[in-house]
Amino acid sequence: MRLETLQSLLLAEAKAKLDETQNYYFCPNSQCDVVYFSNEPKISLFTKDLSVKVTQKDQGLGVNVCYCFGHTRQSVLNEIRNSGHSTVLEDIKKKMKDPGCFCERSNPQGSCCLGNVGAWIKVAKSLGGNK
Repeated sequence: MRLETLQSLLLAEAKAKLDETQNYYFCPNSQCDVVYFSNEPKISLFTKDLSVKVTQKDQGLGVNVCYCFGHTRQSVLNEIRNSGHSTVLEDIKKKMKDPGCFCERSNPQGSCCLGNVGAWIKVAKSLGGNK
């Protein structure tokens, strides 16, 4: 995990806990509140320590599935309900070229969201999004 990700998304109080000499890891487990952890010394940073909600930790519809371009679960679901399909993946791919994404600073997992977006589109379609 890049330190840049943590520094961009942690609240000030949590940033004070960072040891910049340590490696931090992202925890995608939806069953716990730990978002980042290090092994030595053991440091854990929790959902409450971040300035954004974490896709993998919060199942709410208002949570981002794409942090760079502001797509939420709700916006994807609305598009599917209104049109029968989603153009979100195409929109993100286009915008990745221009103006470009900044996943390492905006996405808590520190990497591209396309996998999360694709997975949510499948779920949204199963929730009755298809016309």
